[in-house]
Amino acid sequence: MSMICCGTRTSRIPSYRLHHSPPWLLSFFFAIQHLMVQASLLCTCHYFLLQVRPLAPQEQSRLLANSLFACGIATSLQSSLGTRLPLVQAPTFELLIPALILNKHPPENETSKNDTQGSLFCKGNGCEKLQRGIQPVREVSGALVISGGLQAFFGVSGLCGWILQNCGPVILASTLSIIGLSCYKPAALFCSTNWAISLLLISLTAFLSQTLRSCHLPVCTWKRKEGVIKKYVPIFRMLSIFMPVTCIIIASKILEHIGELPAFPVAVRLEHNGSMLAEDGTQDSYFNLGENKTQLSPWFQVPSIGAWGWPEFSLQTLSVGIAMALTSTISSMGCYVLCARILCCPTIPHHASNRGISIEGVGNVLSGLLGSVCGAGSSIPNAGLVGHTQVGSRHSVQFSALLFVVLGCSPKLCEFLMSIPFAVHGGVFCLTYSMAVGAGVSYFLYTDIDSGRNIFIVGFAVFMALLVPRRLEADPGQLATGWLILDLFLLSILTVPTFLGGLLSFVLENTITGTLLERGLHSGFKLWVPATGEDTPKARQEELAKTYSLPSALTRHLPTVYPFSQLFPPPYVSLEGSGEVEAEKLLTAKPSIKDPELG
Repeated sequence: MSMICCGTRTSRIPSYRLHHSPPWLLSFFFAIQHLMVQASLLCTCHYFLLQVRPLAPQEQSRLLANSLFACGIATSLQSSLGTRLPLVQAPTFELLIPALILNKHPPENETSKNDTQGSLFCKGNGCEKLQRGIQPVREVSGALVISGGLQAFFGVSGLCGWILQNCGPVILASTLSIIGLSCYKPAALFCSTNWAISLLLISLTAFLSQTLRSCHLPVCTWKRKEGVIKKYVPIFRMLSIFMPVTCIIIASKILEHIGELPAFPVAVRLEHNGSMLAEDGTQDSYFNLGENKTQLSPWFQVPSIGAWGWPEFSLQTLSVGIAMALTSTISSMGCYVLCARILCCPTIPHHASNRGISIEGVGNVLSGLLGSVCGAGSSIPNAGLVGHTQVGSRHSVQFSALLFVVLGCSPKLCEFLMSIPFAVHGGVFCLTYSMAVGAGVSYFLYTDIDSGRNIFIVGFAVFMALLVPRRLEADPGQLATGWLILDLFLLSILTVPTFLGGLLSFVLENTITGTLLERGLHSGFKLWVPATGEDTPKARQEELAKTYSLPSALTRHLPTVYPFSQLFPPPYVSLEGSGEVEAEKLLTAKPSIKDPELG
């Protein structure tokens, strides 16, 4: 099937890469597209948390606005000072699961030993006091502050860079696959609210991003020196999620207004982490969070530190905070690899990954101080969005960060995000998390997949990462050690598939002997070739510095001693003359890992 492809080869822009700056109007639509995907994670995380600790309607929108505001600041820091990849910061399931476990174990002053289960859910007329309580928010905020501090330490110490340097294709393949598969339960839950909407969104997005990917339409830009310039871009692919989501939301609102679209089912039992919905009388408020419009939600309110009270610290928040740091760090490093893989960027160096985790730690500390209960980590769905649209511009992500901050100052506008149908969120998860699975499978190309060693490592890691959380969610009492602090920590890490899969694959890959060819670490192992087509040491170093290095004005006066050496690359050295020979030896040197077959 031939598609319309207007313009000449030189006038067509097939994609916007990391250093490109799209026209301002297109950047605005790209920013809204990122907001739509991020809203799926925001609303999902708040929905699950409100299952356990309901809040008053006006507090729901205020909490969501605080989270969006914190994510905007964290996104700006990450794209400017962190990895510098186009990564949107958003709540993640790796932060959500420990927060849910912490919220399901309230302080002793809120529950009695004889009625522990009854206090977990809002029931009857006595729930108003619990709905307006901010104690759970303060506890989770304390855990986020602890998590952020630990992540900053992980980055400054160089631990994250060391881990990535010891991750071969086998580890990356299994970890990315688990990250994608770990979202199947929330995706299925939300798609089940209206399968017609979810399947329509998936079909339209696939049609626009794949079938019409070669259809270029004219876009006019203006430059002071050159005047009006006409370029042709694959607009259908670049806005392949914005267009269907916008049309479906408008159609849903119209059909709901005229009564043609049935209300979303409320008798849905949620088995995530062994929890279930509240009584029937309160379920409508959860599935229709945006329906409770009150005048108490202001149009403009700048989030302030300590507005929900200062974070509360205890041994419980300490154990959950440590678990949050571990699980979120593994997920974020996987997101770095995924984004670099999708954009065909150089493999992320150790200093960029260390900076990225440190900046995420700063973002989580800020989220805790602002009262956000979801934190901020690198968003897998937004990285998957880049794979669908091929829009990886850093400029567009920074524009998105500005939009998040502006909307985060308006709780009233955030109510619109809560009114998006849950079936849309389910379709977005299906589309974006599948990109992580596909990227993980692509790493098998570099390994000997026929090797029994590799088959065992990947199969065992993926199977156990899905089996153990499933069992513990059904019966969390199996981890009753008699010490609540240890129980919370073990539940928080063992119910996160990403942590289990990454840990098992890392340990097995680095302890089971195998040849360099089996592990994908032979001398011909190349995950990336420079975009210029010149696979020379000079081209590789220049592209690496252009992608991940900070501006020289920021690093010029920094010392080169530890721990600064773990965050910033060494000064750029031109590869001319004899230096190029030395760089060629360095870049083509074989790994220091000893091949057991060669001795």
